[in-house]
Order: sequence, then C-alpha cells, then structure tokens
Amino acid sequence: MKTLGEFYKERVLSLPETSLIKRELPDNSGEVKIERDLFGWKLYSGKNFIECTSEEEARYLKIFLDAGLKEVYVPPEEQLKELLSELESLKEKIDKIINFYIDGILDYKIREKIRNEVYREITSY
Repeated sequence: MKTLGEFYKERVLSLPETSLIKRELPDNSGEVKIERDLFGWKLYSGKNFIECTSEEEARYLKIFLDAGLKEVYVPPEEQLKELLSELESLKEKIDKIINFYIDGILDYKIREKIRNEVYREITSY
C-alpha cells in the first residue's frame, strides 16, 4: 500500500510545475470541516479557514491538513477530480490501520501524538 507521501510525489508532484498551485494550510487547531457559503467553499480548522475554488479542492486540502502538512500543491481541477477518489480511499485505509493500533490507548493526547507522528512519517516524500 502506498503512503500519502508516495501518492503525492507520484501523482501530484510529477505534473508540470506550471500547472500546480501552492496552497498554505492553516494550523490544525480543532475540528476540521468543509462548508459552502455565498462566495464558495471554505475549509475550516477551528476558527481559521482558507477559501477553496471547489468542493473537490476543499476535500483534497482537508486530507493533507488532517495529515499535518503546512503547504501543499494543488493540481488543475480536471486532474484533481481524477485523483481525489483514489486519495480519499488511501486516506481511509490508512486511518483504519492507525485506529486499529491506537484503539487501546485511552489517553486522548497520547493517541493524537501517535497519530500525528505516524502521519508525519508517511507524508514525507
């Protein structure tokens, strides 16, 4: 199974540099959610948010925000739609594996620290 870092390197960073858009992500400080408002889509992390051009972009950025990245390149909309289902499936599988191993840990802070360390390791590219 690929890691998030391998997927990102192979499927996103391999695209022409001129087609990629660099996005800064807010600190992961609380509940992460996607909302639509009058002006478009927003990805919230606690009280912080970034505006997104589409729901697909918000879902893409949410995966990397959950993984702890501070910045990420976003592919063009057509390629983003192709990559998103595979990326969400990969993230879901990774979450299941992590949750299986940390399920017995009762302390929330320790569980989150382990989760963050694992994501830091599997997102390096």
